[in-house]
Amino acid sequence: MNKLRKIKERLAFLLNDSATLSGKIIDLILLFINFLACGLYVYRSYLDNDILWWIRPAEMWIMTLFTVEYAVRIWVAKKRLKYIFSFYGIIDLLSIIPFVVFFVKGLSFFSALKILRVLRFLRFLENETFFFGKISRFQLQVWRTIFSVVTILFVFSGFILTAEATAVNPRITTFGEAFYYCSITLSTVGYGDYTPVTAAGRVLTILMIAGGAILVPWQGGKLVHMLIRGDLNKTSATCPNCGLIGHDADAVHCKACGAVIYQKFEGH
Repeated sequence: MNKLRKIKERLAFLLNDSATLSGKIIDLILLFINFLACGLYVYRSYLDNDILWWIRPAEMWIMTLFTVEYAVRIWVAKKRLKYIFSFYGIIDLLSIIPFVVFFVKGLSFFSALKILRVLRFLRFLENETFFFGKISRFQLQVWRTIFSVVTILFVFSGFILTAEATAVNPRITTFGEAFYYCSITLSTVGYGDYTPVTAAGRVLTILMIAGGAILVPWQGGKLVHMLIRGDLNKTSATCPNCGLIGHDADAVHCKACGAVIYQKFEGH
């Protein structure tokens, strides 16, 4: 029983750790699998019905790995229901639904949920510990802003492409065309050379514009706020007394409450 508990604790540490070498390696493996899953989804849009022999086995292996990871995260979670209904828990579940309904006839439209795997990259932008180095809070916010724009374009490109696949004479037939359409639409350029012909595609376009109008300025506003406050050179040290995050690199006391803060400095 003790051995099982130790295994459980070790797995929980590896899945949530981003500071040690072992945790970073696990993160890199998961990152590679996510990239591969998204890449296969895009690649398949150019193959029509002529699917290469290795595509389906590769997708099945990826989906199996996602399913195993989801099951392990539930097993090691201290509060399982809290994880299941958390943001990442829901994303993990949605990313494996296409695998669950793969063998169910008439539910092929759920395959569009594969595109939500891109949201799993959010795990790697939670803090300043960035794989084998560390970035500033401002750099982290830049990455989050870029990721927000790319995610909106990527997710809605997949959804619109799936919706347009049901049309008799679709004008958007590949992921590249869908991504191009979403890009020029979200940027308000709107050349009109690619447009959705289905009602679902048009509704998704409206949702994309609404989501972009909310999410992108929100993330961009954080960048501007950090620039105005001069947070570029501040550290992520947290005051143990009042909880203020972000202090000058040479600060010894919290500027809000005066408490002593402890920061790590590189010695020579």
